[in-house]
Amino acid sequence: MPESRSRKPKKSTATAPGGSTRAPKRKPPSPPWFGAMILAFFLIGIAYLLVYYFSNGGVLGMESLGGWNILIGFGFVVIGLAVSTQWR
Repeated sequence: MPESRSRKPKKSTATAPGGSTRAPKRKPPSPPWFGAMILAFFLIGIAYLLVYYFSNGGVLGMESLGGWNILIGFGFVVIGLAVSTQWR
């Protein structure tokens, strides 16, 4: 029985609009201090919330803020989370 011809892949003759066929550049890895900054935001936020709850808002400066202290503590945690999405 005769064997069928094998198909050869077609060669692409089209080029990129800019004339360059290079792959896009990869972003460099994050610097070492970036991980420490993420951890610092998380720890500052958690520590702020713990101080607020354990002191019942009696720490100087926290008294006048009232319920905003919770927003400030969670704000640090959310900033840490947002910064951690940029980690490479």
